[in-house]
Amino acid sequence: MQAPEQEQELTAGYDSFLDIVTNIVGILIILVMVVGVRASKLPPASPPTENLPERYARDIEELRRQKDAVESLRTDVLRIHEAIRQVELDRAAREFERRNLAGLVAQLGKAIQERAAQASERERELMNLQTQLARSRSRADQLRRELEASASINTDSVVTLVNYPTPLSVPADGEELHFQIRNGRVAHIPLDRLLKELVADAKQKIYRLLEVPEVSGTVGPLGGYRLQYVLARRNVRIEDPGGDGVQGAMVQLRRWVLQPVADVGDPAEKALDDTSEFRRRLAGYQPEKTIVTIWCYPDGFADFRRLRDYLHQEGFSVAGRPLPDGYPITGSPNGSKSAAQ
Repeated sequence: MQAPEQEQELTAGYDSFLDIVTNIVGILIILVMVVGVRASKLPPASPPTENLPERYARDIEELRRQKDAVESLRTDVLRIHEAIRQVELDRAAREFERRNLAGLVAQLGKAIQERAAQASERERELMNLQTQLARSRSRADQLRRELEASASINTDSVVTLVNYPTPLSVPADGEELHFQIRNGRVAHIPLDRLLKELVADAKQKIYRLLEVPEVSGTVGPLGGYRLQYVLARRNVRIEDPGGDGVQGAMVQLRRWVLQPVADVGDPAEKALDDTSEFRRRLAGYQPEKTIVTIWCYPDGFADFRRLRDYLHQEGFSVAGRPLPDGYPITGSPNGSKSAAQ
């Protein structure tokens, strides 16, 4: 932002210098004209003789001195004129260089914006591919377990039927508790509090979307978890009643990712003890108005079934969220709500 001001100051300096030089040249020209007029009014010189009066000798000497002064002034004028021409050439060269640099800066800025847009598009494609891969792996693991279970069925064994309170899955719209079964531990996820902090933090960073298409942030840690999120600017066209449309923009939460920062919670085998965190969290909620969502990795499926049976006995609705190994808990506006049974 300072380059235009510096150029204006430099141009103003050149203009002042040119004005001063022009005034000096004008004064010198006037002086030359005065000397020339005076010289024209003098009587013609006569050949020098031994009887030349002393007065004429002094006049001739004075004219010679004036002629020398005029020649000196003429030399100074030519030198100043050459200096002015050189200054003009330098100024023109600097102006040409400035315009070239301005064009180069504009091209670089456009290239940076194009690269940023391409990077954002590649990041979205990569996220979609990772999501599809995780779903495919989860489905393959489920099919493998079903195949192993069907291969080990003994027709002579006794089959126990378990009747759960709600046979159909319904979206979780009431109060919702979140737990995670990971590395043999059952931990409570303060997702509601983290999302509230996300909203507060995002309000302080929305202004940056005026310059870039995406911004990211992190909130927490809270309860042993940190929440990372990405906001995106979405350009929209708004139609008015007159039929004319105007361009606008809106802010959209692209995704959030939950990252554990410590091993929290109780060992899975002690999760149903009277003093466990799992039981303490449940104590403050009404079973008929609460849905318990359990995020579970493959090594915790057996613990999930045990907790699910207990929750159904207590009257809670349960939503299971299986996750493949190494895949974090994520969410986005295009995701789905927990389906409780």
